[in-house]
Amino acid sequence: MDTEPTDTDLAPLAMRVRLAGPRDAQVIADLLGSTDDLFARPELAVLVAQGDEGVLGVAVLRARPPARATELDRLVVRAEVRGRRVGRRLLAAAVEWSRQRRALQLEVPVLAADADARRFLKGFGFAATSDRLVLAA
Repeated sequence: MDTEPTDTDLAPLAMRVRLAGPRDAQVIADLLGSTDDLFARPELAVLVAQGDEGVLGVAVLRARPPARATELDRLVVRAEVRGRRVGRRLLAAAVEWSRQRRALQLEVPVLAADADARRFLKGFGFAATSDRLVLAA
């Protein structure tokens, strides 16, 4: 039976997480589909996981100062390095970035049907607090 590799199946990669800059725009666009105005919006921070192979993943954070919260808007890891703890390192860096800005919480909007994302986040200590109900127009 074929199964997806898990974090315990593959060795973690050597990497560092850093703030992204305009020179990272192309690789970020490749991962996210576009960069829109990521580097022009002061409430956003873009973190990248950098390894020997280049950028391995990206996290986009949105500071919400009035609420003293940070929102993890996007977290994307290159397909070929999934299961190698890149997402965990980016998430840990997102938590640290939020704490440095004295945010009281880090929020991650996740669809109810996205069981993998929910499992990943719960394994990191996140707890579900609410679901939004939306009426399509």
